[in-house]
Amino acid sequence: FCVSTAAQAKETEDIETITIEKAIELALNNHGNIKLLETKIKALSSQHKNIQDELKELDNIHNPTISLLPTNPEYFLHQHPDFNQLAEEEKEAIGQLIGTQILINTTLNQLLEGQEVIRNQELQEKIKVQREELNNAAKVIDANKSKNYIGIEKTREAIKLYISQKYISLLLLDAEIKQLKKELSYIHSDIEDLWIMAEHGLTSNKDVEKKEREIKKLNQQLDEKVRAFHFYLEELKLEVGLPYNRMLQLQSIDKEINRLPIMELESKMYKMFNVRELEEDILLAEKNYTSAESSKTNLKDYYYQTWQVAKYEKDNLVKELKVKIKKFYFEQEEMFLQMNNLQETKASLIADKKDLQIQYSAGVITSAELERIDRDIQRIESEINIYKFNYYILSEKYTQALNGYFM
Repeated sequence: FCVSTAAQAKETEDIETITIEKAIELALNNHGNIKLLETKIKALSSQHKNIQDELKELDNIHNPTISLLPTNPEYFLHQHPDFNQLAEEEKEAIGQLIGTQILINTTLNQLLEGQEVIRNQELQEKIKVQREELNNAAKVIDANKSKNYIGIEKTREAIKLYISQKYISLLLLDAEIKQLKKELSYIHSDIEDLWIMAEHGLTSNKDVEKKEREIKKLNQQLDEKVRAFHFYLEELKLEVGLPYNRMLQLQSIDKEINRLPIMELESKMYKMFNVRELEEDILLAEKNYTSAESSKTNLKDYYYQTWQVAKYEKDNLVKELKVKIKKFYFEQEEMFLQMNNLQETKASLIADKKDLQIQYSAGVITSAELERIDRDIQRIESEINIYKFNYYILSEKYTQALNGYFM
């Protein structure tokens, strides 16, 4: 007894019951894409800082100074310390030599200065080109950082939608499995009745064989649904980061079913991630165009065309989103129409059942006829339940669309 109790306790410990909110939270903490984008942003920030450092270094580059040849007479006279003691003829000769050297040096200095001006112009041109390249790189990095920040938000909302849809789809599969089991129990009950009827010659073996074929078909469907359920449950377990040996149990969802104001999404289109990403492309293209020199006509024209393409892409995306929103709206309308039809059918069956109960009490009909309408009511309730899960999926899609993720 003690061992059995301990085993049951251990089995209970190995079962993890989670809500849809908890599943989303675990998946967000477990997802590598978000960590990858965060790392990319850190790398881009370092790259941007490095570019700023390089721009500062360019600002600190000054034109190099050149050493000019002497042109001051005093410089040459110092080379003749006994100049004043010399005869006039000697002084005149030395003076002529000094004058000639000054003339030569002045000419050479002009040549050196001209060459230095050219070198300085070339240096400044190189610095200008480098600065332009670094500024352009900085603009691209800023745009990529912004897009990566959008990417983190987008990935988070995509994970929320993916996990919530997976979670609800599993609940839907579970409901379908339960209904298939119910249908099998109905047929097994019918077969027992048919055997009794066959014994009294009220039916043939063919009717029994037909029901057995139905059982075989339903068992195949049931096996497929059960396999799919276990596969997706194991997949969800990995996605939320639970150990492989831990059993996962999903808590049911129960929330009110109301029409969602889907057409209001049109006012939220410009906050949607895909639009925001294109707006970053437009902003970068516009910056490149406005900062390009007017003399570089080909480059400026290229930036202008890139800018216009990005704007056209955004306009087309907005049009596509409007179409998707309308389709989404009609999807909800169709769902509510089907649900209302099912509710009306259920109400009609319940009214019919009341009439049949009166007839049954009067001995006019058998319990089998009363049981058949109970089955029909149960089937309708199962269909309504399945539509509820489809509504929950639609509701999650709407919520993520409000948050900017609408695919």
